[in-house]
Amino acid sequence: MRKSLSVPLALLLVGGFLGCGSGPTLVKVTGTVTHNGKPVANALIHFRPEKGKESVGFSDDQGQYTLRYDKAREGAVPGTHRVFVQFKPKTPKDEDLMARGEYKFTADQQAILQKYGKAEDTPLRIEVSQENNQDIPLKLD
Repeated sequence: MRKSLSVPLALLLVGGFLGCGSGPTLVKVTGTVTHNGKPVANALIHFRPEKGKESVGFSDDQGQYTLRYDKAREGAVPGTHRVFVQFKPKTPKDEDLMARGEYKFTADQQAILQKYGKAEDTPLRIEVSQENNQDIPLKLD
């Protein structure tokens, strides 16, 4: 009888220590994206950590964004992140033009993409601390 109790107890303890697939600790991150003091709309913001999965956010017409780790959870893993930007088309027609490489970015969008458009080249590094509910403004100047 002692053996039959020890196996379920051991599984329960291991399950408790490993968690139930809840994933990494995340910190909620929001902010406003600006360029030359003006809000940047329709920007797809990537926060890529040194280790682990990146988080992304999409800026609205006021430049405000909230990072998502996945479909179910908001936030980013704590640590240093390389931040880069892409632009998401507003309409299906724009989406089609972008897919064909014929979409015309504005001068501001081109300037942002030139400096911050590639993960390997972006100079922007952001530290996400352990504190929850961080407001991180992104000045893309």
